[in-house]
Amino acid sequence: MLNPTPTNRPQTISVIAKPQLELVPANEFSFAQLTEAYNRTRVDYIVPMPMNERKMRDYVHNYDIDLSQSVVAVAGDEILGLAMLGVRPEATWVTRLGVLPNGRKRGLGGKMMNVLIENSVALGVKEMQLDVIKNNAPAEQLFLKCGFRRKGEVLVVRRPPKTVDIVTRGTYIEAVGYRETLALLKERTDHVSWLTDTRSMEHAGNLSGLVADLPRGAGKGWLVYQNTVFQLGRLVFHIESGSPVDVAQALLENLHWRHPVQDTIVENVLPAAPAWQAMKQMGYIVSFPRLEMVKPLA
Repeated sequence: MLNPTPTNRPQTISVIAKPQLELVPANEFSFAQLTEAYNRTRVDYIVPMPMNERKMRDYVHNYDIDLSQSVVAVAGDEILGLAMLGVRPEATWVTRLGVLPNGRKRGLGGKMMNVLIENSVALGVKEMQLDVIKNNAPAEQLFLKCGFRRKGEVLVVRRPPKTVDIVTRGTYIEAVGYRETLALLKERTDHVSWLTDTRSMEHAGNLSGLVADLPRGAGKGWLVYQNTVFQLGRLVFHIESGSPVDVAQALLENLHWRHPVQDTIVENVLPAAPAWQAMKQMGYIVSFPRLEMVKPLA
């Protein structure tokens, strides 16, 4: 008996459609989901800066992040990227923009930025702001393509714990309370970014202040800072008279004499600021530089 002749019918191939990409407001996700997604976007980042859920909640509170104006890129049940938007009356701030490794090469960064720009325009603010780590060329090129321009370079600096003696003898330095500290911040004339804005500092809390009067009328000024259990930060200097470097150094000497075991991290310091010259003399080092960028919307 002959075998039956095989047919020439083409094989049926099953095609599984990829889930459609959606851009969803971030307030539709839990803090746990946002934190996990953010950390996954930073696994191979220049500066990882991991977060836990508590830090994410604090971040949203401190910097006025509006999750309803922020965006998450999803395909099916999978988060592929996120971008957050801080909102204040005069400006918005782009932050925590990142794409997970399995979502890259799909233009997600640009798509999410377009949503944040549209939201900012609808809010009626005058400009958008952001910070990007210097030499992160892909991110900088994305922001330039979206209409942002470079504003200037700032530094993230650190001082490891180290005991000091008070060198400037005869200097009168008074520690002031929280209310006095808030009053001092109203007098500030330093460079202000979203991270160092007075509103950000008030939201973050744990603020302390030092007021200095150098001997023989050599200078006056004050320093406001955040004091937490393990770390000092958010340093703001105001020089009323005298040499800005000398007054800042006297304040720093007293600060680290009072807090010898705490690490210190200060963000967005201007390289040309007199306070940075004093900080270098006190052992501060550069962790990494950032570029501040703005996009006018008026």
